[in-house]
Amino acid sequence: MNNLTEWIGKTEDIAIEFDASIIKNDNMLVELEGLDERFPVIERPLIDNVREVEEVEWDDKVKKADRTDYLAAIACGSIAGLIDSFFVGSLSLESANKWGDQEVGEFVKRVARFAGNSGDDLSDAIGYLEKEYKFASDGNTPEFGGGRQHHLRDFSHHFSLGGLVCSLYTQFTGKVIGTDTDGNLIIVEVKDRSLIGKNFEEKILFGTVKWFLHLVSDMAGSNATAGKGTGIPGVVVSMIKELSVLPCFRDKKIDELEFHTWVSKLFNGTLLAKRNENGKIVEAEKFDLRTEIGMMHELSRQFIPVLINECLVRGIYFIRRLYTAIKDAEIHSVYDLRKVNTLDLLPANNRVIKRMITVASGTFMAVDFVDAVVHSAIRNKGLSNPKYVVDFIVRINLVGIGRFIVACKADAAILTEDIRKAKEKRDKVAKEFEQTISDLGCLSLDYEQMQILHSIEKIIMEDDINNTKKDSKRAVKEKWLAEWQKKILADIPMSYESKEKYFVDIEKIKSFFASREIGDYQYLIIMEAMLFVPYYQIYGDDEKDKALNSLKFNSNYLKENISSLQNCINERDLIKLQKSYKKAVGTITGGSKNLMIGAVGTTAAVVVSGGLAFAFAPTIAAAIVGESAVGLSGAALTSYSLAAVGGGSLAVGGLGMAGGTMIITGGGALLGAIGGTGISAATTLNLLAQDGYVLSECCKLLTFSKEVLLGKYNDSNAVAEIQAKVEANIDNLQNIINQLKKDDDCNLDKEGIKERKQKIKPAEKSMKYLIRCNDALKNLLSDE
Repeated sequence: MNNLTEWIGKTEDIAIEFDASIIKNDNMLVELEGLDERFPVIERPLIDNVREVEEVEWDDKVKKADRTDYLAAIACGSIAGLIDSFFVGSLSLESANKWGDQEVGEFVKRVARFAGNSGDDLSDAIGYLEKEYKFASDGNTPEFGGGRQHHLRDFSHHFSLGGLVCSLYTQFTGKVIGTDTDGNLIIVEVKDRSLIGKNFEEKILFGTVKWFLHLVSDMAGSNATAGKGTGIPGVVVSMIKELSVLPCFRDKKIDELEFHTWVSKLFNGTLLAKRNENGKIVEAEKFDLRTEIGMMHELSRQFIPVLINECLVRGIYFIRRLYTAIKDAEIHSVYDLRKVNTLDLLPANNRVIKRMITVASGTFMAVDFVDAVVHSAIRNKGLSNPKYVVDFIVRINLVGIGRFIVACKADAAILTEDIRKAKEKRDKVAKEFEQTISDLGCLSLDYEQMQILHSIEKIIMEDDINNTKKDSKRAVKEKWLAEWQKKILADIPMSYESKEKYFVDIEKIKSFFASREIGDYQYLIIMEAMLFVPYYQIYGDDEKDKALNSLKFNSNYLKENISSLQNCINERDLIKLQKSYKKAVGTITGGSKNLMIGAVGTTAAVVVSGGLAFAFAPTIAAAIVGESAVGLSGAALTSYSLAAVGGGSLAVGGLGMAGGTMIITGGGALLGAIGGTGISAATTLNLLAQDGYVLSECCKLLTFSKEVLLGKYNDSNAVAEIQAKVEANIDNLQNIINQLKKDDDCNLDKEGIKERKQKIKPAEKSMKYLIRCNDALKNLLSDE
């Protein structure tokens, strides 16, 4: 079954997408994603406006609809669609006209008797009403095309709300609204003003009561052609005619016919007329109020396949649940049936049956739509015949369309609640992350500071590219730089014009530092730029990523230009940071490995982990990388996360925290990730399994605490807070690892258990990093 997508049930910017598809080796046929995409246009971006993608699962306490349920629903919808095709078919205009003529005739006679007519003949009834309830605009009949067309072209003769408004307009202005023979809107003076009310009360009476009774006299034709002559347009035709004068419809055509001409032909019967082989009209098929009333009667036949579809789906649901209940409860006699909870068997008011009804109704409509297209095309020998559109409309099951819309709304009500709960859960984790790091102002950068950091990284890469001699490698680096810039901008909520100006040149960087007070933020920016290593895997495409493997990064731009960029950190300070970071690596790893540390210290993390792979759970990726990482997994998550965090050197947080925080850096993101109480044990294990990431973040925490917080600002309180946050979670994280080592998760297959065990080893290594980082921070504080 192809995608059946309905965007409905918008609640707080939540949209529901229904996607039914058969997935191999999967018990579920429907994959649900709720999408809430925002593209804010703001000059100074607010992190609250980040793009969100929410993956939602069913409530674990409620049984999911499985493959059999969905196949059964699709089968029921197909059967009902075939029944509609073979036994219901098209709405018959001929039958509708016949039934409508009879019913309208009886209605006219009843109204005439109520108004004072004593006869029981239709001609007499029409004549009586025409005589007693004359209408002001009848005097303008010639201006609206004569007796055959003025009921359509004179809007006050429309049996609709628009017709009532035009009737009252005539009474209060003495003017009649309608169209000329070319379909142009015209407003003309009333010829016979004797039928215009003399005061307010009379105008209301003539414009409503007399208007209604006069239209009743016109419903069934004139007294000379009772039951056969020209009637009045019904609600549908009236609306179409009134729309035809609007500019957006005025020049439209249906096939070769102008819109207003098409409406006229539909009303007078020439559009749907029966024709002989030569195309000459044999019998006209009018489409007036009588036809519309008859069509309502015809619609009752369309209820049959819709009702059959409903009964089949609910019946299969009940029988299957009853069979399962009998099997599970080991029923061996009628008496044993008391063990079965009958409420669980009822095919109503639960998410499974509502989803099955949605799928079955959608399948029914798909079959019915195809049938209507094919049947109408065959009957009209192609799509060029103007009658094709009408034949298609009368062939489609309108009741089925209504049922499908209702089913989608009922289904969406449950799904919207699921999405809301999932968002609340996600927001809880985000809040935990925020609360854990919100008071670490020393590890945060605001928007402008982040902009300067990214700009410096870009300039460093450009310097490396300019120093690359081989043209082929230079081209690969330039392409990578462009992709990196695009991914950086994709995660920052801002206007298109602002994104064009996001990366600034050297002069603006110098101006930024010169115009602001010296502070620890400068050390954060320089340290992150110092640790930045480009040309990591960014595309998520094996062929493209292979080209990056042979690239080398060798730029001394930061070292050579550090003093000219700003006046806080000199070359000696930079070298000291590099040495301190290298020493931190030895301290945290135990000093047992001879790690190759280049001009940028992130090399250590790359060696340990084989490349920073952000393969941990989407919730943590959202906390560390940004909300737009939610929903990604595998290579896509790795590529996106690395791009967003600048190769492991920058962690995006900015979850609406106080002080205009846009990013958390210097190792602070790790504190938030391991500190949130809303984070599951499995997610924690996934995070700790990225030992290269944990090592890099711990080294940054230690380096920044030693060289900047204590060495430059003697801020022992900030270091104490960092140390307390690390220590507070070590025992808890160790307990999680120990428990996972003991558990035999029955929900995991062999591959899943193997994968979990493979994660435990690097997680234990990460725990050692955290413990050593904590001990090193304690030593720093004890030396003060």
